[in-house]
Amino acid sequence: MEQFRFSRRVLDWGVMLGFAGLLCLIIAIGLIGIRQISVLNRVAVSLARVDIPLQNAIFEMRISNSRYWMAIRNYLSWRNTRYLEAAGIVQRQDPVSSASKSFEQNLGAYLSLAVSQEERQWGQTVRSSQEQLRKLGDNIISLVDNMDRLASSDEKAKSRQVLDRIQREFENKLFWIDAFLENPIQRNILQKLDQKLEVAEAGRRRAVTFLSWSLAVAIFLGLGTAYLTYRRMKHDQRHREELWRRFVTAQEEERNNLSLQIHDEMGQDLSALKIYLGLVEKETSADQAESKDKILKAKAILDALMNKTHNISEILRPPEIDEVGLLESINGLIVQNKEMTQAHYTSQLPSEEPTISAQEKLVLYRAVQEALTNIAKYSQANNIDILLRQDRGMVFLTIIDDGVGFDVETERERPMRRKEDKLKLGLQGLKERIELLDGTLEIHSERGRGTKLEVQLPVR
Repeated sequence: MEQFRFSRRVLDWGVMLGFAGLLCLIIAIGLIGIRQISVLNRVAVSLARVDIPLQNAIFEMRISNSRYWMAIRNYLSWRNTRYLEAAGIVQRQDPVSSASKSFEQNLGAYLSLAVSQEERQWGQTVRSSQEQLRKLGDNIISLVDNMDRLASSDEKAKSRQVLDRIQREFENKLFWIDAFLENPIQRNILQKLDQKLEVAEAGRRRAVTFLSWSLAVAIFLGLGTAYLTYRRMKHDQRHREELWRRFVTAQEEERNNLSLQIHDEMGQDLSALKIYLGLVEKETSADQAESKDKILKAKAILDALMNKTHNISEILRPPEIDEVGLLESINGLIVQNKEMTQAHYTSQLPSEEPTISAQEKLVLYRAVQEALTNIAKYSQANNIDILLRQDRGMVFLTIIDDGVGFDVETERERPMRRKEDKLKLGLQGLKERIELLDGTLEIHSERGRGTKLEVQLPVR
């Protein structure tokens, strides 16, 4: 018993530690998952709110510069056209100012999203260079507009030289701004994007690795916990079976002792009393007829009491099983019930005694005894069939009657068992005894269609 308690204590701690480990692992997996989702969410938010808008702003600034350059070139070509009207001049200047405003808006967007001091300095450098570019563009437009007012060819040639120089400065400044936007500004944004994606990928790999190991550990802990739980259940089951087996053994021993006491001590006392009444009867004279009649009635009552004592002794412990075997004991029960019920009994028993243990024989005997007792009390049956056979390591017992029957499910659902119930406590106890031997007891019945009791018992 102490060994069982110790092993159970070990199992309890093992199961508790297993469940605690699983709980901690689930919490850790949840926290890692939340952290990974948070990291990915931060990366996604940063990409959506900062990096992609910055990249778009750089692209838009480069496009605006290209449009600005194209607008200046187009203005030069259109202005050189001899018959350009004043309204057309204003119209041709619109793309120049539009491209300039678009660049300024995108540069403002870049500066609003810039985080580091270096990025802000880059933005200010681009703004300063863009202002210089606009001044050069304005000078080009101003020179082109003034060339029509010059009368001499020398002045026009000098103005053309100045215009060519300013154009070269304009193009150099334009190309410098475009190159500066590409490197370092755009390259810095792309590097940050790569770094953030690398951080997210590294976090993903760590999370996948952790989750993979966590899954392996969870499977190991789950199998270990399941194994310990299974061992705990088996220990508890064996313990319950052992306690029930001891109870049944003690019950049978108590019945046997009580049967012996009734049969030996009470039977001897009743026999002695009967002998004593016989002696009194002999000593009673013939003229004492009334006394003799009372003695005869007392002897009749005594005979009935001795029969009842014998019957009680047999119910408590059937001696026939030890003396004549199971088959003859079942036949004895059939004979007894025939006298009580006057029903027709049919038995199909094997020709040889089943090769089973004494405990199994006693359980089968009790099953027949309980079934026939219930049939005699409640079923009102006219025909009863009893079948017993042994086949392939199993013993099968079937008892069928054509009595009134009953609703098995209704009787099972009743919380209390009354004296008149068909499924009495004796039958329930018998079922537990059969299950203790790894057997089964099944009852099939319907109202008005009789009852069928089936017992299957493995041979140990």
